[in-house]
Amino acid sequence: MRRLLVVTGVLIAIGGTVIVRLFFLQVSYADEYQATAERQHNALLLDQSRRGDIFFEDKDGVLVPAATTHRTYTLEGNPRQIENPTALYEKFVALLPLDKDTFLERASARDTTYTVFMQNISRDTAANIANFTTPEIWLSKDEKRVYPQGTMASHLLGFVGFSDIGRSGRYGLEQQYEDILNGSDARSGFAQNGSDLILTIDPHIQSIAHELGTKLVETWNAVSAGILVLEPKTGAILAMDSMPGFNPNAYQEVKDYDIFLNPFTQKVFEMGSIVKPLTMAAGLDARSITEATTYYDAGQVQIGDATLSNYDGKGRGLQRMYDILDQSLNTGAVFIMQQLGKRAFHDYMRRFGLGESTGVDLGQEVAGNLSNLEIGNNVEYATASFGQGIAVTPLGLASALSAVANGGELMRPYIVKRIEDTKGVSTETLPAVRRRVLRTETTEIVSRMLADVVDKTLAGGIVSMPRYRIAAKTGTAQISNKTAGGYSDMYLHTFFGYAPAFDPRFLILLYLEEPRGVRYASQTLSEPFRKLAEFIITYYKIPPDR
Repeated sequence: MRRLLVVTGVLIAIGGTVIVRLFFLQVSYADEYQATAERQHNALLLDQSRRGDIFFEDKDGVLVPAATTHRTYTLEGNPRQIENPTALYEKFVALLPLDKDTFLERASARDTTYTVFMQNISRDTAANIANFTTPEIWLSKDEKRVYPQGTMASHLLGFVGFSDIGRSGRYGLEQQYEDILNGSDARSGFAQNGSDLILTIDPHIQSIAHELGTKLVETWNAVSAGILVLEPKTGAILAMDSMPGFNPNAYQEVKDYDIFLNPFTQKVFEMGSIVKPLTMAAGLDARSITEATTYYDAGQVQIGDATLSNYDGKGRGLQRMYDILDQSLNTGAVFIMQQLGKRAFHDYMRRFGLGESTGVDLGQEVAGNLSNLEIGNNVEYATASFGQGIAVTPLGLASALSAVANGGELMRPYIVKRIEDTKGVSTETLPAVRRRVLRTETTEIVSRMLADVVDKTLAGGIVSMPRYRIAAKTGTAQISNKTAGGYSDMYLHTFFGYAPAFDPRFLILLYLEEPRGVRYASQTLSEPFRKLAEFIITYYKIPPDR
């Protein structure tokens, strides 16, 4: 019993000592610990991880910001806890340009527990005043994602906004590279500074494309327009812009969320006659036709109950394979498809990648729609040969046409040239071949045909350049009527071309949706193509090829 009393007494003594110690720490050193906590809070506030930036890069390696984070700080306080507003003012006025009357008025407002003393404080200034903050006055951080280029490349970039998981990248590169930009490490679960994205986008080419596309929509009162520039040999995208765009700095003002979708990767179109070079390439590659093959053009061809005509309904008699591209003959494209056979034609369209996504590093890319070919109907195959009835993304078709330009290899398009982390480690994106589609000799024949079209016929020679061989083709496709079925009386204009024709440095694809007061793509898109091509040739100092 006595031993129990002794043990109990010892425990009581120890407990009392602990209680006294806790009281001593909490009361006597409360202010010191509070100050330490505030200093730690401010240190964390100033050292929080930053989101990585996104840059365009020109041919000389000069970086131009496309998306960056603007971080500022706000000095806030609780007036009910401020005992001496004048003394507090004197402490901070040496560090900040505070208005005395305003500060004292806000610091003395006993009817509120929160007030703002100053906004838009820089990080350097915030670092200087961090140790002077107290429980009654403190710093808070304000981050804003800024897009210096405005609407230019808005579909490509996306924006940072709020979603179910909080503030994060939405659409475009901001969403596709969220973890890398935000610095999130899925394996360890901790946050760190985000890495920067250096894009393949050249700011000068992108700017010219944006200007030309904007003018196209305005000139022809069109629904939309788009311009894409890529390197056929690597798949690197040098420019991608579509109009109308949106201002990512004010994305919350957008009412129709469909405008956030990137038409190059998230919308499909029946692209019309710029598909004909693929049909020609398939026929030549399979040796179903040769350059010397001829056919009789009656102006129309009967497929079952359907009559398919040339764009002008006229027959031209005996025609060569070159004439099919030169005169953009629908009957000629059907002839090639028939010589090739439905199965082989379908296989080539698949090999060109028209029924799949390209694998570009942009989120939520959709695949092309070749479902009409799955039906096996003769009419569907016939119309597909000249670009109607099958729907593809503009990037998907540009990728396929690049295989004609680069010697027969289907490349994976890409936007991010490299990723640079805060430690200076750079991760490069290497060009990737998806598969070989065509024999090299096939592509040389088609390139020669397309270059002859430019020199002899296309748009009255406006695209032809005396010192350069340009390969190009236009397309004018009827737009389907989504409500009544069939086709409307509106058109999609398309144009693609590459140069130099036999050693291409770039490929350009343009589209113009529902232009008013004009019928053919050669009338709307030839001049913008030439302007952009001339700029790129001069910019890269590409040597003449003739």
